[in-house]
Amino acid sequence: MFTEKLTLAEREIVPPYDFTYQLDHYVLYPETRVGDALVEVIRLGSGGIVKVEVRSLGTVEHPALELTVQSAWQLSKAEVREATNRVAWFLGLHEDLRPFYELVKDDPVMQAAIAMHYGAKDKAGYSVFEALVGCVCAQNVIFKRLYAMLRNLCQRFGDSVVLDGVACHVFPTPEQLAAAPVEDMRACKVGYRDKYIKGIAEAVASGQVNLEHIVALPLEEARRELIKLPGVGPYTADLALILALRRRDILHLDLFVRQALWTFYFDGRQVPDGELRAFAAQRWPGYQAWAAGLLTTNTEVWARKLGVDFRLRSGARG
Repeated sequence: MFTEKLTLAEREIVPPYDFTYQLDHYVLYPETRVGDALVEVIRLGSGGIVKVEVRSLGTVEHPALELTVQSAWQLSKAEVREATNRVAWFLGLHEDLRPFYELVKDDPVMQAAIAMHYGAKDKAGYSVFEALVGCVCAQNVIFKRLYAMLRNLCQRFGDSVVLDGVACHVFPTPEQLAAAPVEDMRACKVGYRDKYIKGIAEAVASGQVNLEHIVALPLEEARRELIKLPGVGPYTADLALILALRRRDILHLDLFVRQALWTFYFDGRQVPDGELRAFAAQRWPGYQAWAAGLLTTNTEVWARKLGVDFRLRSGARG
């Protein structure tokens, strides 16, 4: 078995960066937490499966990470670099939170959220397809079920490799999910989403749709193209673009985001979506996705600092 350890230091991680936040929040399969490590299972461009264990060696202001790269075969330097770069992308190590923090320095709501999650960076999708399927699974469901759906899909249909006696599953390919019988997919507890996941997979596997081409389009055009896919509405398209491309200039509107905006910025008035989008674009230009992320993570906890008893409960801690 191949094993190599390497360190990412400050010049490769833009501070502030809170690894503990990522260790505790939104740990969606095939990512897992093992003790003080995040375990990433990645399919390289060559098709091989690599496991990367990520641990913190630094602090929020002076971050450093130790990466342990493992594979069942000898990796080249280029493949180790590919795995490292993909983990860095997934964890958002190069993103700079400081301009956003400066933008919202006079916003008491954002300041309450940031005080709890200073240095928290969002995770991304390892592929557009993976992000899109994950967003379909996230429709109208609590996080506990979402975690189970993704774990079941990966373990039933994804390729795996045994490392240190443990089977590591990677996210299924479009071809694997396109070939899956609907009843087998339904057994993964995805509910009505089975036909949507299969339909998206078939469209991608057959070449009917090129997701990489779609996401290279201007925002509105990309959104229109994604909405043509089975089960993909405005919310799913927007969230997939945020996760797949790290687009920060998009506000994905679901029940939680709406309720947070109504509660903290509109005195409880249920204003329409168009007004919410215009408000977010004006207040957080270029950073609407980051603002929404803060507004919907552990909201019931940090809202108490503002004297607000927020009724919805975050499922961010898996």
